[in-house]
Amino acid sequence: MAILDVLKYEGPNDVLVWKWRSDSSSSRENQLRMGSQLIVNESQEACFYKGGKLLDIFNPGTHTLSSKNLPLLSSLVGLVYGGNSPFSAEVYFVNKAVSMDAKFGLVPFNMLEPTFKVPIPVSCRGSFAIVVQDSKKFLTKIIGTLKDFDTESLSNFFQGVIIENVKSTITKISAEQKLSPLELESIVLEVGLAVKSIVNNHLNEYGIELKLFNIESIPVIDDDKRVKDVVEQFQKIMSEDLDERMRLKRRAENLEVYKVERSFDTTEKAAENIGGGDGDAGGILGTMVGLGMVNPIAEQMGNMMSKNTAKDDNKPKDSNEETIKLLKQLGSLKEEGIISDEEFELKKKELLEKLK
Repeated sequence: MAILDVLKYEGPNDVLVWKWRSDSSSSRENQLRMGSQLIVNESQEACFYKGGKLLDIFNPGTHTLSSKNLPLLSSLVGLVYGGNSPFSAEVYFVNKAVSMDAKFGLVPFNMLEPTFKVPIPVSCRGSFAIVVQDSKKFLTKIIGTLKDFDTESLSNFFQGVIIENVKSTITKISAEQKLSPLELESIVLEVGLAVKSIVNNHLNEYGIELKLFNIESIPVIDDDKRVKDVVEQFQKIMSEDLDERMRLKRRAENLEVYKVERSFDTTEKAAENIGGGDGDAGGILGTMVGLGMVNPIAEQMGNMMSKNTAKDDNKPKDSNEETIKLLKQLGSLKEEGIISDEEFELKKKELLEKLK
């Protein structure tokens, strides 16, 4: 009976573990002999078992089996006739590349909607990527006598762990953030990160590391009419609430515009009253202070007219010089665009009257 001389695996990438067996005879599927070729691809390890014990591990490359590179297995088997006689051993190819094909989904479970007091069925689906970190631990704790083990088998194996932790995390985070089951889509990222940390701790015990854990959605199952009614009412409330928030925002923005406009209006009137014929600058300034109009325009105009009044009272002989200074200051205000041409002409006429 021919014995397979080349041991290698070239199957799908989602297979984590594949047990080599001979195609020539099912009764001799574990039969080997020294001199056989072992081909280990990149991101693989080949593990030799005898009597349920892991004896030798081969890294990527092409290997010719001999007593030198199978020291533990050779000593246990006790090879005769120079190693040409067939001997039995189990060879497992372990895929240590990251697998991206594993999916999971939760059977719908009820969560109470706090506003309407109605149980809402909630589900969850997503995907994960894993990598085998410790082949020995993984084979010892999970594989046992299985011939093949893929990501689907792994998902089924850890289904209870995944479901339990996803469900408890969704419930916990929604309670902490006071969320309705209808708002769970907003915490997809938080749930994914929290569950990844918890599940990864469980997987590490089996020599596996969780590289990616992604929750795609946390949908509400609205097949029931009561649930549909609650969803519609909730969406209506959220829409009205959004409209109200937008209305308040516009009102606040308009209020700020109103304040600015009132500020300009008051300043404009104060500027018009400064030196309005009777020279009562002090009274005008008092009105401005009372209104809180401490802006550059009113202050500059007030100071100008206040100085004019003080000069008129205390130094009559210098009134013409002060009037000329005020005319110059008035011209500067016009050039800077602080007062209009009409305001300039009106104040200039008043000041020129004082020079006569």
